Amino acid sequence: MTPVLIRLRPIVQATPTANGLHLRGWSSSCTITGGAGLWKVWQRLAPQLTSGITDLEVPEGTPPAVRAAVSLILDQLREHDMLVSMSAEWDADGPTPDVAAWLESAAADPIDAWRRLRAAVVTISGTGPLAEAAARAVAAVGLAVVRESGTQADDAELLVAAGDLVVLAGCGADVGYVLPIEETFNSFNTEATMRTVARLGLTGEPTPILATLIGSAAVHRLVCAVAGFPDPASEFAKTHPYPMALIARTNPLRATYHPLITASHLTPSALTDPWQALDALTDPELGLVDPPEFGTLPQVPAKLARSGDSLGIGTTADAARLDAALNALKSDGIDLLHATGTMLRRAALLHTGEPVDDEEWADDPAARRWWKALTERFKVPAVVYVERLARGAYKAEIRDSHHLLAWAVEATPAQTVALAALAATGYAQAGRDGTAHLNNAGPHQRDQEEALQRTLADLDSAA
Repeated sequence: MTPVLIRLRPIVQATPTANGLHLRGWSSSCTITGGAGLWKVWQRLAPQLTSGITDLEVPEGTPPAVRAAVSLILDQLREHDMLVSMSAEWDADGPTPDVAAWLESAAADPIDAWRRLRAAVVTISGTGPLAEAAARAVAAVGLAVVRESGTQADDAELLVAAGDLVVLAGCGADVGYVLPIEETFNSFNTEATMRTVARLGLTGEPTPILATLIGSAAVHRLVCAVAGFPDPASEFAKTHPYPMALIARTNPLRATYHPLITASHLTPSALTDPWQALDALTDPELGLVDPPEFGTLPQVPAKLARSGDSLGIGTTADAARLDAALNALKSDGIDLLHATGTMLRRAALLHTGEPVDDEEWADDPAARRWWKALTERFKVPAVVYVERLARGAYKAEIRDSHHLLAWAVEATPAQTVALAALAATGYAQAGRDGTAHLNNAGPHQRDQEEALQRTLADLDSAA
């Protein structure tokens, strides 16, 4: 039976520190402390691990201090996946030294990963520098390749496939993209490609440098999937629940991953984290709307943001960004609770209730602040009308002599007036005409939202 060799992954680098050593691997690093002698132990241990050993046990008779140091180093190497087990040596049909080093650096089982790769046939569809760059990348790994040209891709488009796995990429004169790995063609492929091309504004012929970057990145993404490696964007995807596309640009040459949010992700129930969704919706490369900016907008007393021509209002910068993005999207909300709350409030606006005296809200600090900002700071000749629609549900309308300036429906008279006055203040502060609306259904303030929505739903069904 062939013994299993345990080796130090080729990617691992070590640096001495004042009290030990620092190790860096493929996807993690660690610092081991315990005295300057740890570095001397590492210098003796590393060559053995590089060559490969069959037993990680510290030999009998090793001095206790050295035994402890070796055990400490080995424990950290195991914990941070810096050791690899090789069930066999590379044979004559093995990869080139560079590919072998890559597999030994990243694969759980390098031999098995190579078998997967060797069994795959990579199909490249496209012509021109983008397809040529992809073909060179496949050849560098040592895989079988089939070239296709014709209707599926042109000089600026690339399709790289192996079995059911597909990667789509495209490239213009100064920008290119690589979409996430997918299983065969589906609606995501079509929608993502069309929207990515439109958003990036691809024009011109691919330049050799950018074509090489995009073609190689597309092959890298496919090869990782075939070999059973994590996707190259997996680390970035930890902060976003959406597919990640690689976007590369020139002047200077750079490549970064960006969340790719499509119509299938926009159903309110799919938006599990409102702030992650906002980041994806307003991503500077692939967002559905322009990133909200504060620009030259005045930020006192309300916070204001603008996405394209859409204005956002809030008491905080995040709230203003969210409101601007939703207005640009013409969306009712960033998640299901938000969207439902907005729709129920819109329906409740049509109902009438019992008038509420000013005394029920006038002593509230927030309501008083925004009412004074509107009527005293901005000199808007406004009147507020507050009605009780049901127990725990109130409506406020702020009007001048001709128009409805703002409205709100909330759980208390004070909240209702505060939101309506804040909305009207934001419009006045920005010098904008029209009817403004804000509500507490957003992710920044939801203490009474579920109870209010039940009340509004009952109100609507009883009408």
